[in-house]
Amino acid sequence: MAGIRDVAKRANVAASTVSRALNNSGYVSQAAREKIRKAVEELDYIPDTWLRNLYQQKSAVIGVIINSLEYPYFATVTRFIEQKLAENGYSMMLCATQNSKVRERIFFDMLKRGQIDGIIAEYLVLDDKEYQHIQKPVVTLDRHLVDIPLVCSDHLTGGKLAAEHLIEKQCKKILYIEDNSSYLASTPSYKSCLAFKETLDNAGITPIPCRVNWKEEEKDYFHTFAKKTLTLHPDIDAIFAADIPAIALFNEALRRNITIPEQLKIVAYDGSPWLKQTLNTLTCIEQPFEQLAQKSVDIITSLIENKVITEKVTVLPIQFIQGESS
Repeated sequence: MAGIRDVAKRANVAASTVSRALNNSGYVSQAAREKIRKAVEELDYIPDTWLRNLYQQKSAVIGVIINSLEYPYFATVTRFIEQKLAENGYSMMLCATQNSKVRERIFFDMLKRGQIDGIIAEYLVLDDKEYQHIQKPVVTLDRHLVDIPLVCSDHLTGGKLAAEHLIEKQCKKILYIEDNSSYLASTPSYKSCLAFKETLDNAGITPIPCRVNWKEEEKDYFHTFAKKTLTLHPDIDAIFAADIPAIALFNEALRRNITIPEQLKIVAYDGSPWLKQTLNTLTCIEQPFEQLAQKSVDIITSLIENKVITEKVTVLPIQFIQGESS
């Protein structure tokens, strides 16, 4: 089995340089990093972290809690989180709760028992009070919890940009999709809906609300939802929705021979790779998925190393992407 000296010899660098590169513990030039990376791959070198983790009473495993990988937001952020954790020497253990409080409690019990070193929570269903006395490393994405670091996108700006864009396009009968549960109404992401409505109200436009059930597990739910929505609102000229309902509504509009963007404009929110599934590129408000993952991993690893986190809330900028749907 190859060792660190074998990697150093193959990369033509010192063993100490390999150590710094693998542990992110000091300066290593980009050229040297690339040579080390190639040597690691060629030799199939696996860093011997097991004994070190055992000595330090660490598992080198981070739990990541989501609702379901079927949702583009969770799937996209989670992919980047796993990548960033690996770069820092951690493995990811995924818990897709499917709205189960029991599954969520099991994961936090694992944290308390030391079976995992920390938790990055993208989605939580338990009440806030159940997290008040957790003295372990936890970071949340899009959920405010007392004394627990939060990482989220600038949803206020996201909602405002979407509304301003549709106002600029002279839309008057604008439908927006919001969640029908009380959970999302309490999250930072709901600010996008609030900002969207406020911006339109200030322009003298009353948007039409339409609620979607994100907990619905029926396979064809969003297809059925899109059909019902366009039947109930045949005269709308714009839609603002998260990626999945936006895609479903786009496809249903095409089936009805509604021309996009001439008759109907659509702005999606999230900007996940799922948007590439449509015939035309959708205009969207894109969340910074990789940056959300990087920041949450930076914070969780700092907490594990007992570093002080002074910034409890991190808000990252979003981006407006002009597509063919508006």
